[in-house]
Amino acid sequence: MRNGTIQHLETLNPELTIISVEDKRFKGYGRVIVHPYMDRLLERAAPLIPSELPENKYIASVPELEALPGKELYNLVFGDTDIQVGYVAGPNMTLNGLEYHKSPEVIIALTDQMLLLGKWEDIDDNWHYDANRVLGLYVKAGECIELYPRVLHFSPCRLSDQGFKTLIVLPRGTNTPLSEETLAKRISGTESQCLFMKNKWLLAHPERLPLIQKGAYPGIRGKNILVQYK
Repeated sequence: MRNGTIQHLETLNPELTIISVEDKRFKGYGRVIVHPYMDRLLERAAPLIPSELPENKYIASVPELEALPGKELYNLVFGDTDIQVGYVAGPNMTLNGLEYHKSPEVIIALTDQMLLLGKWEDIDDNWHYDANRVLGLYVKAGECIELYPRVLHFSPCRLSDQGFKTLIVLPRGTNTPLSEETLAKRISGTESQCLFMKNKWLLAHPERLPLIQKGAYPGIRGKNILVQYK
């Protein structure tokens, strides 16, 4: 039997294919991880993250979140390398862009949310990606997933009026500013033009002017997908 929430979301978003984390199609993008301390995370992490924000907020590293249990799990995912635990939260409902890292990423949903995913292999030779290829992933509160390296993703989309809250685990330093030397070496027409932050390559939607004004490469073609939930 199909998930009733997914059926509802598909009715509201008929142009978007939506799956759950249990769907076999997700295996091409990532995997489900059983977090041994999920109940404790839901109880202790959510109060550390602001609620009902007027716009998205991303903090790459939060010491209080890094002190919560789970390090042994993250060590297995990231091969015992130094990691950071932060959060993203807010009212987002649109695609706006797609980023990728050359490392795994662990995503822990503290609220129900939708991730918009794509495959790096579908970026064309001109470094453009067609938004029609995007897949919607419904992630329930309390679910923990690993996204594989180079999987295209960006901010979660909310599925309630209260917005979304998500923990993000990445190698330390990811999503922090590039050096001026590295910025100067980016070359148009190559992957380097997409390098936006450390370990973060970004294709922005041309309609997302705040990203374009910050130097993001406008690589998304097609509709800036809007996720409806009611």
